[in-house]
Amino acid sequence: MESNKNDKKLDVNSKINENSSSAVERLLNELKKTGITAILTMNKKEQITLSNWAHDLVNQYDAVLKNNPMKLKDIAELPCSKMDAKLAIKLLLLASVEKGLKDKFVRLGTFQSVDQEDISKLTKHLSYIQKQPMDADTSSFPELDKYMDLIISEQKALLEEINSFIEDIRKIKKNF
Repeated sequence: MESNKNDKKLDVNSKINENSSSAVERLLNELKKTGITAILTMNKKEQITLSNWAHDLVNQYDAVLKNNPMKLKDIAELPCSKMDAKLAIKLLLLASVEKGLKDKFVRLGTFQSVDQEDISKLTKHLSYIQKQPMDADTSSFPELDKYMDLIISEQKALLEEINSFIEDIRKIKKNF
């Protein structure tokens, strides 16, 4: 008899999670379809739901950044898609000007699809560099160089995107 009560509680909790997950999905789809300003037409409950989602996702993303300070990170380490991470950061920027959000947005460029062979080579090279004295010549590493151009290019585009978004926020706030 006791296991039935626990089973029912699990069923209720999973239904709540499914409902909140589908609510978030619906709201995210609306934002992706009509743009970030759609948040202005949402009711308070919907805005809070999206805000909670954004906070959770950015916290997960922040933990990944702290655990992996390397310039190049495998995209598989991201807790979500880059598009969702960008959207979450933009939502938080709408709510506040949290220090470091712009930097986190631009650092999405450090996540790339890295070949497994290159990961192995990079790990060995980094291990070698760490064992060298500070004044040792640690010349360029071709496996990293091919990704650095991509990282720099993507970070430049992300910086332009977030600066444009911040300018749009300023215009929206002036109109309200």
